[in-house]
Amino acid sequence: MIALLAYIHRCFIRSYRYGAPSVIYLGIILLIYSTVPNPIMESYAFTSALLFVAAAAIGSLTIDVETANQEMATLAHARSIVRLGGAKLLYAWIFACALGAAAVLYPTLLGRFERLPYPEELAMGMLYHMAMALLGVSLSGWFSVKLIYSRFYAILGLCIWTALGLGAGGIANSLPEPLAWLAHALPPVPLTMHALTAYGELSAGSKWLPIGAAALYAALSISLFLFVLNRKQLDYPGE
Repeated sequence: MIALLAYIHRCFIRSYRYGAPSVIYLGIILLIYSTVPNPIMESYAFTSALLFVAAAAIGSLTIDVETANQEMATLAHARSIVRLGGAKLLYAWIFACALGAAAVLYPTLLGRFERLPYPEELAMGMLYHMAMALLGVSLSGWFSVKLIYSRFYAILGLCIWTALGLGAGGIANSLPEPLAWLAHALPPVPLTMHALTAYGELSAGSKWLPIGAAALYAALSISLFLFVLNRKQLDYPGE
């Protein structure tokens, strides 16, 4: 697996696909911390939600990083389409977590917060960012050319679903009572944003609930995606 991850890393870095989502995400972080002071957990709420979007883009770009012929050769070495797909999603999550670490540590080290964060706040801030990165990556496979042959429609679908995830709270409140359960199919991003903005008022269990919800949603999404990928045995269209 380590050799496979190293190979995916070389392909991804050489493709320069990481450039747009990374530069945009880090650029926004530099912009919002250009003024001081900033609240700690409220700032983490914004950067973790933004990471959810960036991670979804990174995951989609990683899944489709290889051409059809190149991927067939990689698949022969990986010996499993589930192993290859899982490795790409794992790499995308690691890459997104590195961006999340920058969002957590940069304002702390440079004194951009209203005060120095407590160790618990730093640890939970990192965990929330990791959870949002995993949640974003878990959506990416569904909106790649693995399942949607048109790249335009794949990108459009990913944008729509991430937007619905960000607005899931408002959507749940606007749905009629018999249809309110549909909101549970959306990514639980609002749980994280609410927990971070109201962090000081929550119990320990309420602070961990969004992390668990994001991890459970992501695990179900990734497992189902890999199951569908394995069953369909797709003939990938490539670039």
